[in-house]
Amino acid sequence: MKTIRRMILTVVLAMGLMVVPAQATVVQVQDLGSIYTLTINEVSVSDQAADHYNAILSINTAAFTGSAGFISAVAFKVSNDVLSYGLTSGPNDDSSWATSQNGISNDGCAGNGSGFVCSQDLAPVSLAAVGGTLEWTWAFTIPEGSLFPDLIGATIKAKYNNAAGTLNGVITSQEVAAPVPEPSTLLLLGSGLLGLGGFAWWRNRKG
Repeated sequence: MKTIRRMILTVVLAMGLMVVPAQATVVQVQDLGSIYTLTINEVSVSDQAADHYNAILSINTAAFTGSAGFISAVAFKVSNDVLSYGLTSGPNDDSSWATSQNGISNDGCAGNGSGFVCSQDLAPVSLAAVGGTLEWTWAFTIPEGSLFPDLIGATIKAKYNNAAGTLNGVITSQEVAAPVPEPSTLLLLGSGLLGLGGFAWWRNRKG
């Protein structure tokens, strides 16, 4: 018996010492036929003042319903404050995109709002042509513990330009909402609560 207890204790201690890698948080929204997928990966860095992350924004524009031909600016917000940021890759060439801490307006990355990381193309005609899947990757830091839980309340923005590259395109802004429970989930929860209530009634009657 002592041997079994010793084995169980050893397994529990070993599990407690296991290092579990940080999981990616992924959210997806749709607008104007495009599908926006934002993936946030935590980076393990010894820094007690800030949390380090990588962000990947993938936009599938295959079913885009607008008339614009290019995406000229993209932005995301997953915290109310950003300490540092930088674009590490973008469509065609990351050096052709300028990154700043702003939202999106008709002039590109010149909108209001705190917590945004925005990248704008520097070419006369945008490098990100609509019709396929486009992807941007950033490295950024935020105050410790300030990431929106499950990215609920996160915002994704994009600015679409016409083929001439003029600044009169369409701006889309989507906020990530909390998921709505499916009817089957609500039914299961209700059945469980009903069962607990019946069991409590039975115990009280028996007593």
